[in-house]
Amino acid sequence: THSEHSLDLISESSPSEASSMTRKDRMKNAMASRLSANKVKKAKSKRNIIPPRLSNRKHGLKMTAEIAKQIELGESLLESLYPSIDIDNENVCPKCATVLNETDICAGWTPCASNEYQTKCPSCQHKFVPKFSVSCKSPSFEGSQGKGTPLYCDHLSPWVLLREIRSVITATGGVDSILDEKFRKSPDISATLWWNMVVTFRRYKLPYIFLLQGSFQNQLILPSPSFVEETISVWGVEETVSVRGGACGII
Repeated sequence: THSEHSLDLISESSPSEASSMTRKDRMKNAMASRLSANKVKKAKSKRNIIPPRLSNRKHGLKMTAEIAKQIELGESLLESLYPSIDIDNENVCPKCATVLNETDICAGWTPCASNEYQTKCPSCQHKFVPKFSVSCKSPSFEGSQGKGTPLYCDHLSPWVLLREIRSVITATGGVDSILDEKFRKSPDISATLWWNMVVTFRRYKLPYIFLLQGSFQNQLILPSPSFVEETISVWGVEETVSVRGGACGII
């Protein structure tokens, strides 16, 4: 029995040509046809494929060894600044009481909507502003109700967060104000933006050690000339990720 590709090839040939074709020729033509079909199929689906180097069991992303070291160091430094830190991003739908985890919240955001602060409940489709809380055992930690209390923040989508951060950078003339530890000290919009960056970078396995620079005198990241760009898909929307000297960020 021959494949559908080999039968098509034979039917298109004249009887004399078909009879003169050897078994070896028919197999060669069938294989060439199959390879050609596979190339077309791969080309059509290429835009939806996440590069294997960035895939992960949990979020469809994985890290290189260099980035993994940066993330591990960032986690250690964050723990040293905020002992026993706990970030709780579980929400309850105010309409149907369905419990939403981080994945549910992210799935409910409208892609590319930089003015949309709400997520959508997967059960009843009700829209609401999600929140997360940050708490730690440091007595100097300034929460929403004073020192030593949890800090409650609106959970922003990457597109809203990008717009807000760009506004801060434009207003202050650079990123130095964001890296200054005073930016995250008070329980206001600045702290909400800073902790949203930490939450977003942790979710997508991106190094955030540079955000902690204001608390340390030594340079935490030494940039190198190497520069690599990868494209990943976030909820169906392609984002360009730049990796420079072991650290990376979303452009």
